[in-house]
Amino acid sequence: MHRSIFLLLFSLLFWTSTTQAQTYKYGHINLGNLLEELPQTAEAEAKLRVFADSLNRKDSLLTANFQAAYLQLKKEYDEGMLTPVQVQKRQAELEKQREEIQDFEEDAQRLLESKRAQLLEPIVKRVNEAIQAVAKREGYAMVFDIGSGALLFAIETIDITPLVRKELGLQ
Repeated sequence: MHRSIFLLLFSLLFWTSTTQAQTYKYGHINLGNLLEELPQTAEAEAKLRVFADSLNRKDSLLTANFQAAYLQLKKEYDEGMLTPVQVQKRQAELEKQREEIQDFEEDAQRLLESKRAQLLEPIVKRVNEAIQAVAKREGYAMVFDIGSGALLFAIETIDITPLVRKELGLQ
């Protein structure tokens, strides 16, 4: 009887120690390099270049028009063809054009970033789904992106926030 209790306790102790000593597998990936290898990324970058080129052409046209208007004003001013009121009016028009160019350039940058996000979102989603699938299938606890240090995958674990709060004296 003592022997069976001892074996039962020993088995229970052995089982709990092996479950507590569980080891975890950690993996890493360079997400940026992987994205560059995908043909879909090259296609997205090509579309983005076409979009950026169209924005650059419009910016160049606006800038050329501004420069032409400035040179015309300078020529007419140097030749004494304008009254001070006319000069002031034309300078105000040029300032308005300059502000419009600046606004366009800021908008173009936002549009370009938005377009990049729109084009890359389905590619990044597909890659993230593949990372999740591989990590789960292969039993990884965590997968990190070594390019950015970001955590790409983690199994559900115990949240230690309450313990850290207690350590910091927060309630």
